Amino acid sequence: MGTKIVLAAFCVFASGLLRAQSGCTDPQAMNYDASALFNDGTCLYSPTNDTPTLVQNLSSRLIENSGMLVWDDHIWMLNDGGSLPMLFKLDLSGNIVDSVLVSSSTNVDWEGLTQSSTHFYIGDFGNNAGNRTDLAIYQVSKSDLSTTTTHSVPAEKRVFKYTDQHQFNGPSNGHAFDCEGLYYDHDSLVLLTKNWNNFYAKRYRMPAIWQDTLSISPVDSMFMDGLITDVSFDSSSNKVLALGYKNNGSNFYTSFVYLLFDFNGSDIFSGNKRRLELGNMLSLAQTEGIAWIDSVHAFISSEQISSIITIPPKLFSCNFTSYFSGNVGVADQQSQNIYPNPCAGFIQIPEVLRGKKLAIYSVSGHLEKEQQLENESYVDVSDLPNGSYFMSIGEFHFRLIKAD
Repeated sequence: MGTKIVLAAFCVFASGLLRAQSGCTDPQAMNYDASALFNDGTCLYSPTNDTPTLVQNLSSRLIENSGMLVWDDHIWMLNDGGSLPMLFKLDLSGNIVDSVLVSSSTNVDWEGLTQSSTHFYIGDFGNNAGNRTDLAIYQVSKSDLSTTTTHSVPAEKRVFKYTDQHQFNGPSNGHAFDCEGLYYDHDSLVLLTKNWNNFYAKRYRMPAIWQDTLSISPVDSMFMDGLITDVSFDSSSNKVLALGYKNNGSNFYTSFVYLLFDFNGSDIFSGNKRRLELGNMLSLAQTEGIAWIDSVHAFISSEQISSIITIPPKLFSCNFTSYFSGNVGVADQQSQNIYPNPCAGFIQIPEVLRGKKLAIYSVSGHLEKEQQLENESYVDVSDLPNGSYFMSIGEFHFRLIKAD
């Protein structure tokens, strides 16, 4: 009996400790919990507006631009359905400097563009009508793009289908199997859908290489209150940008971007989900592409609107630094002095944090290292396995990445 009481008491204590350590860890959120060590994804934010900076209007060759990435100090773009199967290379001011035909491919409806260290991946999965049975990913070698002298590169085509799609008769712009979001993460490709019927985005994950026709199932989903048109993942900071727009009545569209960060592993919907309202179609046109430049700056592109008035395609830049400043796991007010991060062996401790207690936890909550700091300017973390950790030094909390 005594043993059972002790065990029960311990379980209650452990459960209470876990609850005390979990909560909203972003000081910019309305429900920030200063006592929380672990982000449970519950942060709530007040409505936030952000105004992208216009770089310039884009060339008329890019009036249907849809996917975008930044590689080797250049922007790469593609156009969507019905256009030539072509990649466009632009300088960072938005001027086209080259174009490359992707041979042996068809642009049924290209909507996504992402990259690994060795390849581009083109998502031919636009599906407004909901009737496509030929969804595909094209893989293009970066080496071929760098060395081509004929302005043409080959591509490998890989076909896939959704296991949860059983009807292929739409209705047009009224179903859950359109897609425009694509990013690469740890040898896998991730898709975010454009659900016309309920404004959710489903997340699918699939290997980057496969044979025959691959069947993929949704991992999870998130209510976006709009339509997702592109997504970009920064592997160095583990942050995602999800771009979209919403019809606010009479086909008057406003654009938004979600900042997804401080999440567990590859579960991008488990962390902070901050929405920024970017403006309307009169100033932005129809926002279709987004790409990280570094861990706080990004480009946004828009395709041309041709209606009562014509609004040309545009390129914008965004600075998201302020939204990550003071954020636990991303950039705490002292974290600019916690370096290097990622680290391999030692991290430098700023003088203001010396004399405090240091604790490092795994993402599952296991205490990996504990130390009372005296006058040490460095802490040895070389014994930690590579991965992501939560670190507390006194009342300050950080996300630490160990990478040899």
